[in-house]
Amino acid sequence: MSSFIFLHSDSYADNLKQNDQEKLEIYLDKAFHALRNLSDSTIYYAEHLLNLSKGYNNIKGENFAYQILGSYYIKKGQITLGFDYQMRALALSESEKDWTNVSTINNNIGVYFFRKKDYEKALKYYQAALKAIHRDMEEAPEITNDLYDHEVSMMLNIGEVYLMWEQYELALKYEDAALINAMKYQFSDSEAYILAVKAQILYQLGKEKDALKHISEALIYFKKTANVDAQLEYELIYAKYQFESKYYDKARKSALSVLALSELKEAKHWNCEAYELLSIIEKQTGHWKSAFQYQSKYTLLKQELDNNEITARLTDIKESYNADKKNAEIYALKIQNELTEQVVSHQTKFIYVMVIVLFLGIISVYFLLKFNNNIKSAYHKISEKNSEIEAQSEEILSQRDHLQEYVEMLDSKNRRISSALNYAHRIQSATLPSRKSIELLVDKLILVYKPRDIVSGDFYYSSGILNRNNEKIGVVAGLDCTGHGIPGAFMSLIGNGILNELIKVENYTCPSEILEQLNIRIQDTLKQKDISTIQDGMDISICTINYTQKTATISSAKSSWLYFQNDRMHVMKGCRRSIGGIDLHTHPFVSHTIDLSSSPTQFYFYSDGYQDQIGGPKNKKFLVKRFRNLIASIQHLAPNKQEELLQKSLEDWRSIDDEPQTDDILVFGFTLKA
Repeated sequence: MSSFIFLHSDSYADNLKQNDQEKLEIYLDKAFHALRNLSDSTIYYAEHLLNLSKGYNNIKGENFAYQILGSYYIKKGQITLGFDYQMRALALSESEKDWTNVSTINNNIGVYFFRKKDYEKALKYYQAALKAIHRDMEEAPEITNDLYDHEVSMMLNIGEVYLMWEQYELALKYEDAALINAMKYQFSDSEAYILAVKAQILYQLGKEKDALKHISEALIYFKKTANVDAQLEYELIYAKYQFESKYYDKARKSALSVLALSELKEAKHWNCEAYELLSIIEKQTGHWKSAFQYQSKYTLLKQELDNNEITARLTDIKESYNADKKNAEIYALKIQNELTEQVVSHQTKFIYVMVIVLFLGIISVYFLLKFNNNIKSAYHKISEKNSEIEAQSEEILSQRDHLQEYVEMLDSKNRRISSALNYAHRIQSATLPSRKSIELLVDKLILVYKPRDIVSGDFYYSSGILNRNNEKIGVVAGLDCTGHGIPGAFMSLIGNGILNELIKVENYTCPSEILEQLNIRIQDTLKQKDISTIQDGMDISICTINYTQKTATISSAKSSWLYFQNDRMHVMKGCRRSIGGIDLHTHPFVSHTIDLSSSPTQFYFYSDGYQDQIGGPKNKKFLVKRFRNLIASIQHLAPNKQEELLQKSLEDWRSIDDEPQTDDILVFGFTLKA
């Protein structure tokens, strides 16, 4: 539901001349219309509005111009420029205490972050928008329906953020508050969207019947108002909820309704989603033939949608070529018609000259010479235009050849990238310690390492046996770098290299000191003290084993870990600080020392990939509680059996809906004897 909002003002200024105000309103309306269509003319109209507003010293018009330009550039992907314009608008609104516009701008920034799934920043701006609208209500002599409607939109947006965060009780609180005002002031459109969002919250809370009732009421309104986009989105959700509640016939009916409407409106995205859901429904109800047909249509349409970008580019170039060719033909015909008209005109003049020649011989000679020069000039112009047309045709053909070369270049680059990734995998594998080298440090090694892509952002570390101050020690660690694939792999190589330098060259052995130094080296290596640079980093649990003193000292950065002693599980939460990026927490890293002299102790380090895996009967995350219970149930088994059960549990969880692996996975367990 989250969308960009603009609130129009009834008047720009009381002292503005009527004619000047009309000019501003014309450019404002044209700019809004162009922005809705994301037309490049948005810049033209908005900049004219900006220049006129500055000339008239009209701050409200200047504010609207900045907002429109900011929204346009953000939608076009020029984020830095777009935010610069939005911040100018925000500063103007705050200086003028225009709280309505302050709220609008904060909402629009929040919508951008919501669509980028940066819910923390989205919530920050949504809450600022709600605070501004409340301040406007406090200071306004009369609270208008527009202000109440704006307040409802803000509460609806905040509720959606908490829904995405799975904080369902908070989400429900905001949606209920929004629904009360929407019903009280008869904001029917907002009421329908609130019911649809509230239905999703109730469904997650296990209140399936209430959820189905709310989403059904919302759909009645969307159908009544012919809101096709909302109807497609929420009827598909309605169908999914019916399916998960085992109302298979109703689910099929709703999915078919989405399919029919999406085909009618040529909404291929929803068309594709409907095919996929129908194939699942038919498979569940044993209609294998129908399931296969829908799955086939889904696969074909998905491939078509995936190729849309290349197809669109080819189409644009082809249309451009045809348009240029047609324009050239029209221009040639126009020149020919002009020439014909000139010839006819000159012939007429020639006849008149012949009639008058008897009386004005000298004048007739003059006109004959002039006529001859005009004919030459006309033919010369035609020759020049023909040359231009030929040059344009050659340029169009050249563009077509260049496009073919571009497509071939893309294929070649794809092959080279695949080859490079496979080679990168071999390099990364070579940097990881072997199983045998780790088993020299620990007993009963459990190692589950599953990259999501060819290369991984998760990795494990082992220093080998070290002698420090006449004491025999060893260091092991499990790390989860930001991202996965190539970015994560780069971070893993940087982290592995710095750990080797700190432990093996500079002789650091205290885990908390290693983490402090690792954080500093990562920030220096990636130049992260400049906020505009890359802010990637890593989470880590690191253990120093002192075989002489029979102790294990562990410190962790934003990474929880487990250990078992005397068959009792201890859950240890990591420091809130992460390694790398902008460091908002100043607390030092803490080390925990565990005595190994009394009994064998089992340790488990892990990344968040296992617990974040989507799957299961309700297509949700595995979650950390279920993961810890699984570890507790298998920790007494042999290492190979533990690894087997961890792999099997993960595959069983994914296989219910054939979900792909969502992140890199690392489970690194080991036992230290007394």
